[in-house]
Amino acid sequence: MDLQTQIPITCNFSKSGLAAGTTTTLSTGGTITFSIRGKMYTKTAITNGATPTTDYITGLAFIPIPVPLTSPNLPGVPNNAAGYGCVYTVGFDHTGAIKVAQGMITALDGSGNFITAPQFGGLGPQGSGSTDNDFCPIGYIIVQLGATAVATWTFGTNNLSSVTGVTYTFVDIANLPDRPQVS
Repeated sequence: MDLQTQIPITCNFSKSGLAAGTTTTLSTGGTITFSIRGKMYTKTAITNGATPTTDYITGLAFIPIPVPLTSPNLPGVPNNAAGYGCVYTVGFDHTGAIKVAQGMITALDGSGNFITAPQFGGLGPQGSGSTDNDFCPIGYIIVQLGATAVATWTFGTNNLSSVTGVTYTFVDIANLPDRPQVS
């Protein structure tokens, strides 16, 4: 076997225990061992780690999730939907810094379910020449603004828990699962 032709692995080898910290912060359940392009790293447990306010992929501020029954005029997002949601991929770079990639904002039906399964964001900054240069996903967060939401919601700015009309689902991953994900 020619070991030089093997693709370097980017993978999380630990259950991250990804959870909301206080207000806009994130926490993890313990030390995380992960690999980026075949090199091993560890990150000690995070308690109330600051979340970024810019998307790792675009370098721009996160796009707010709109209030239900509004006309956000976002590409591919129907206006006046009963609610809106988005998936945020959370990971680390080789230094252990928290990085987040925003997926597509998608409409919800009257029961709060995605009309079209949401897509994840990419895995590396635009122009990086590689889709996983310096990013290992450890989890994702599904954020949904249901019928009782009264304000837009923006990652890194708004609380990751206890916002009226907003539900949060935290999912631990080893690497990105099949896409789109619906749970």
